[in-house]
Amino acid sequence: MKTLIKDGIIITQDPQDQVWLKGWLLLEDDRISALGQGEVPAEVTADKTVNAAGMAVLPGIVDVHTHVCGSLFKGMTEDPVGAFYGLALPMERLLTPETTYALSMLGAVECLKAGVTCINDIYHFMRSTAQAVDELGMRGVLAQKIIETDLGTIQYNDYTRIPKEGAARVEENCRLIEEYHGRDGRIFCRFGPHATDTVSVELAKKIVELGHQYQVGFHIHVAQKDQEVDFLRETYGLTPVEYLKETGLMGENLIAAHCTCATTEDIRLLEEGGATVAHCAEMYGKRGKFPPIAQLYPSKVRMAYGTDWVTMDPWTNMRTAIMAARMAGCSNELPDAHVALRLSTIVPAQALGLGDQIGSLEVGKQADVILMDLRSPNLVPVFDDPVATIVYNANRHDVDTVWVAGKMLVENKKLLPVEESWVLAEGQRAASSIYEDYKAGKSGKCWEDEK
Repeated sequence: MKTLIKDGIIITQDPQDQVWLKGWLLLEDDRISALGQGEVPAEVTADKTVNAAGMAVLPGIVDVHTHVCGSLFKGMTEDPVGAFYGLALPMERLLTPETTYALSMLGAVECLKAGVTCINDIYHFMRSTAQAVDELGMRGVLAQKIIETDLGTIQYNDYTRIPKEGAARVEENCRLIEEYHGRDGRIFCRFGPHATDTVSVELAKKIVELGHQYQVGFHIHVAQKDQEVDFLRETYGLTPVEYLKETGLMGENLIAAHCTCATTEDIRLLEEGGATVAHCAEMYGKRGKFPPIAQLYPSKVRMAYGTDWVTMDPWTNMRTAIMAARMAGCSNELPDAHVALRLSTIVPAQALGLGDQIGSLEVGKQADVILMDLRSPNLVPVFDDPVATIVYNANRHDVDTVWVAGKMLVENKKLLPVEESWVLAEGQRAASSIYEDYKAGKSGKCWEDEK
């Protein structure tokens, strides 16, 4: 099957960052087989032609840190003080495989319709999320959230270790990898120690050994809260970033989410260790605290953008990242619109070990492609730099068409793989049931009890 996309603005994200105000792209089965500037050559033929006049053609967004099931918490955690430890984490205990599937489907659809073709997700009951990603036809890098504490008691600084909890979740992560890693060339898996304060040094070292055994990477939250930093110092005499080095997690195959409380020495260790920092600017803005971005951007630390949870719009996230950097004293080039888009496409693809497959429009790469409709008041007029126009003005609702591995999943803003109204209804039903149980005082069960 050959699909020709013609007469669009082609934003390649290739090594030269080429942008063509008029060009074409040929998809052949699951690959990009040709592309070029200007008119389509006469020898190029296709089974289907898509007229992209008035649209931008881009590689799909690679969202380097998500919890798609976290769509559960919309409007619940943004304003109340202490809602992360006091509401969100305790409520997570009430999730089941069934509700996780429904909410993951909801969050994944939100991402997909926003132009996100690949997520890097870590959460509970990850095989349920994997099922949703698989059924939608998306691309995902997935990790089971491994903890050995009770998430409901962390708000009281109670980090009592529950070894059976940790062991059961490690086992589930192994099952996830064995069942889904490499599936259809779209789904890959990692180990997901939740955070430096919820996984002991001893368990983290075992996870590292398993990662080497299965030949997969790691995804973890690092230095996201002062409470986490204080616990690590009191318990191990380490900062969260030093914990990464101590446990062996540090390395090029690590996605370290947030690093909000990272020190100057931590940044040096991240540079030296080669880990990627997942930067989730829009979420930080809601919480009112940003990482030391004035130090991170000019450093050699690889950063990539993620949306985290609740609001998963990569376009508003890019703008927030730029604004926050400038308010922190960064230059207008670190980042500008072109940097922000690359930190949402090719850079996270490289960080996930998928840079040779996705993240840019190049011959031989997977056909993960999106069309953004520029014919709306917020995107008119367009001049010589359409990247700047898009990054500073677009939102998820401007995404018109989405292909993953050459398969069209969104057309004319309509979801194709499943009925969207069903996804919305099931997501609302699952969220309401969890919230009612929470208000009724139910505390949920540990993983081992649930099994």
